[in-house]
Parts: sequence; C-alpha cells; structure tokens
Amino acid sequence: MVFSTGDVEKQHQFDVWNSKYSSFNTLRPLTRVADEFKACNEIWSLGQLALMRNLAPAVAFERSLRQIRRDCVDHWVIRVARSGQFRLRIGDAVIRTGRLQPILFTLGLPHEGDRSMADWISLYVPRDSFPDLAAGLDRLGSRILDGPGTGLLVDYMTMLERRMPGVTLAELPSLAEATRAMVSACLLNEAGGSAMARHDVEVTRLGRLRQVIRRNIASPTLAPEKLSRLGGVSRSQLYRLFEPHGGVARYIQAQRLRLAHAMLGDPECRLTVAAIAERVGHFDASAFSRAFRQEFGYTPSEARATFGRWLPEAPLCNDILHAADFAGILRRLGAATGAIRPQD
Repeated sequence: MVFSTGDVEKQHQFDVWNSKYSSFNTLRPLTRVADEFKACNEIWSLGQLALMRNLAPAVAFERSLRQIRRDCVDHWVIRVARSGQFRLRIGDAVIRTGRLQPILFTLGLPHEGDRSMADWISLYVPRDSFPDLAAGLDRLGSRILDGPGTGLLVDYMTMLERRMPGVTLAELPSLAEATRAMVSACLLNEAGGSAMARHDVEVTRLGRLRQVIRRNIASPTLAPEKLSRLGGVSRSQLYRLFEPHGGVARYIQAQRLRLAHAMLGDPECRLTVAAIAERVGHFDASAFSRAFRQEFGYTPSEARATFGRWLPEAPLCNDILHAADFAGILRRLGAATGAIRPQD
C-alpha cells in the first residue's frame, strides 16, 4: 500500500496526510501548514508483520491513552532512521536517536515527540501474533538499541526494504519467518542474563490470559468472570492488566473482529459471514456486522470482496491509496491470513 501526497495540491497536502493518521495519533507540522507537505508511506505486508518506509517533512506527534483505547493497537515497533532525527518521550523517559540508530518502542503506551525531515524504515510486530517475541521485547522495553546484534538487524531491515517491491506471494512465508528469526536472534540475546532472570510476573500473566482468550474466542460466555477463573487471576488483577488495552471487554471484542477479518480474507474459507460470526462468538449477525464496520470502516461482505481475492502473480506493493486509515492497517496486521483460528 502507498500513502502519498505527491498528487495533492500543495495547500491541501498536510490535511490529506493528517486524515490518514488523525485517529492513530495527533500530528502538528513544524513548518507552515500552507507550505508544501510532500510525504509518502510505503507499507508492505509480511503476513502478520509489516514493513514501512516513511519519507515526510518535520512534525510533532502525540499518541494519547484515548487513542490507544479506541484503536486497540499495541504493536512493538523497530525503527531505523536513514536520515533525520527523532525524539520520543514515554512517561518520564526521553529517547533521542539519529541516523542509523535503531529504536524500539511500543504503540501500547501514550507517547509524544517530534522528528525532523525523515527517511525511516519501521518493522511492526503485533504482540498477539508473536507472544514469545513480544515477551522478550517487553523485557527490553522502549529504548535505543545498541547491543551486539543491532548492526546486523539494521543491515537486514535495509536490505528487506530494497527487496520488498519485487517479492511475490510464494516468497512471503519464508521471508516473514526469516524476519521473525532475525529480530529474535539480534535482540533477544540482549535481553538475556540478569534481565531474563528477573521474572516479570505481569508480562507472564498477560501472556497467559491472551492465550486463554485465543483458545476460547468462539465461546459467547467469554467474559471477565470466566477469564479470571481460567487465567488464574483475580478480577482486580484482570482489569488492571487490560486497562492499557481499553479494558477486558474491548480487548476480547477486538480479537474476535480481527479473527473474523482473517477468515473473511482467506480465499480458502468457504463459510458464510453468519457462520464466521458464530466462530468468533457472535450469534447475532446484524450486531456482528455493525461492530465489524465500526472497527474496520467497511462491512464483512466488503472485506471478503476486497481481501478474499488474491492475484498469485501480483507484487505485494500495491500502488493504491486505501480508504482505511493508518490505525485500520495496523489493526489488520493481527488479522492477516494465518492468524490463530478458533478451535472446532
């Protein structure tokens, strides 16, 4: 997918760009709004990962708790700036990075910052698609990456960005697995030793609860009381763990809709929309359709028509300005083909 303001009249360029990102974070240009805002994002799907190249003018940005609760996106991001500077504040920590200094940060915590004119590459890693990898990144935390494997990871991401325009669907599974393995090999050894020895109780509990949700996603009775019992935590612990994700009910609903999206986008899935809704715990087809549209911005039937057809020989970089905003694209990562399906 490509987001670009290149063909937009100069005075409207920032407004068009901002319309794609306003639900995800708040942007403020650091030049006059009337000035040219030539920007381009190229986003490539790697199954349940995504790689993005961003070329854009200087902006200040903020991602609020309200936006996090609304879009339920808490992926980890590994970002490498090929030019420009980047400042990020998460809580009391301020991180500054420059050219070829990779940074790791989470979209699940409020943050704000600014950047100069930028050319960067970002790898998005959904927590729920890669729970073991996400647990290791949790231990590292948001920071500049400077361990022994960092240079190799920067080289790999740079090579991957150059190669992606020519990648075919047949090459995608092995490339996605190689990317996951490269992140693990380059970064998680750094989280070893004394850091790994410190047992993060809340990370372990949250990972266990997410697994319980995935295993019971088809159950219409999956509610906080049942989840706390199956996950072996108290109700108060449960609410505290999921509070950054918009609450327990919001999280379960988001997982159900993401899984439904994955099934609708699977060309081999022959189930009706109503049957898919039941597979993810929705037994009222009308209510499911309304919730789906509210989450993704289009109906289940439109999702099947758009994402359920693949052209095997088509390149993965489609030069199409999709109607979905940036938050919608990130929500769909965990809903990519190959996501965990409800058990029969």
